[in-house]
Amino acid sequence: MFDSFNGLPLHSLVLHTVVIAVPLAMLLAVLFGIPRFRNWARWPLALVAVGAAVVTFVTRQSGLALEKMLNIKPGNAVGNLITKHSQLATQLLIMVIVFAVLAVAAAFLVSRKPASDAGGRRLLDIGLPLLVIAVGLLMTVWVVRVGDLGARAVWNPEGKATYSSSGR
Repeated sequence: MFDSFNGLPLHSLVLHTVVIAVPLAMLLAVLFGIPRFRNWARWPLALVAVGAAVVTFVTRQSGLALEKMLNIKPGNAVGNLITKHSQLATQLLIMVIVFAVLAVAAAFLVSRKPASDAGGRRLLDIGLPLLVIAVGLLMTVWVVRVGDLGARAVWNPEGKATYSSSGR
């Protein structure tokens, strides 16, 4: 189910969706954290966060299917990079799911009005958006880490190639 689409590996097609959806969700989290933009960003944040979780799941599953189809095992440069890539992708999936749950909770629980002086309400209105932003930053860093390992496994597994024009 997660192996190919139209004869192409599904993983190479859907991974770009994660690369776009996760930073977009992070940007919406930052906007949600600013009270002035909160009402505008509330539902786009929740929808993009859930969408990011779905596409991250599909991307991870398609990566596992590709790994199995190509019979990639640890023990060489590519296999070792793919193993680490897969481990980080699993961690990323957990982060994105946590982010989605927090984003949806924030969309429902954080006040639509400016923060009041009531202690518990104020803590929720400030603390939950900050937590969403913190998890969003972490998952965005993880997307870069996962993508870097995947790209190195495909394009430069031995680490010998340089792509700088100054090295001619």
